[in-house]
Amino acid sequence: MIVDWIYNHPTGLWGSILVCGTTVLACLGLALFHPFVDVRVRRAHNDLAGFSIAIISVVYAVLLAFIAVATWESFSSAEAIVQAEAGYIGNLYRDTKGFPDQIGEKMRSTLKDYTETVIRAEWPMQREGEVPESGWKSLYKLHRQLVSFEPQTRREAIIEAEFLRVLNELYKAREARLTAAAGHIPVVIWWIIAIGGALTTAFTYLFGFESFRLHLTMTGAVAASLSLVVVLIVALDWPFRGEVSVSPDAYVDVEQGWKARDAE
Repeated sequence: MIVDWIYNHPTGLWGSILVCGTTVLACLGLALFHPFVDVRVRRAHNDLAGFSIAIISVVYAVLLAFIAVATWESFSSAEAIVQAEAGYIGNLYRDTKGFPDQIGEKMRSTLKDYTETVIRAEWPMQREGEVPESGWKSLYKLHRQLVSFEPQTRREAIIEAEFLRVLNELYKAREARLTAAAGHIPVVIWWIIAIGGALTTAFTYLFGFESFRLHLTMTGAVAASLSLVVVLIVALDWPFRGEVSVSPDAYVDVEQGWKARDAE
């Protein structure tokens, strides 16, 4: 599948292929179109062609910019979700110190299992475009450990309530991450991007240049500029896939923080 090939290879490789390929196709299309319409006829209508392409290019540029910004915001949101989830894990780990040693040790072990599952099992699945489910087991186990605990003092009751609140926030952060891992731009938008780019580039054929090389250069520059933005959109479309993706470093940092504190 082409999507898997793209995200399994370096961005520079497939990005260069996309930019060079669209540029070559645009120039080839101009070379095929050039003999059919006399240059003098096109030159006589340069003003009208310029007015038309200005309208089309502005509309398409706004659309492309909107999609690029929305994709970047989704990517940034995925990064924030990961940071939040890792933060909740770290908070819960610290809060277990307020429980009796036996139950606290079990909770810490479960949190370690969950973090290991996210890093070692779930992240590779997310990088393949799949939605992982294995982490739920550890979270449900932690929830059972909490609800089975019966506080004996007011202090323990307060700690239990706060732990439950943060645990619920962890649930929401995890669900948000899985939603972000499954979300991407709908196919219909990709069709709009492709057709809009083709129309915008094709309208450059209507200009009449004295130098055909200059015309080729202008057409190639337009195609390359548009395809560069498309490369950006593709790279950010799946926030957990490809070379440009959200990493599990936040969870690794939490793990390292545990080891440092436990060693003290």
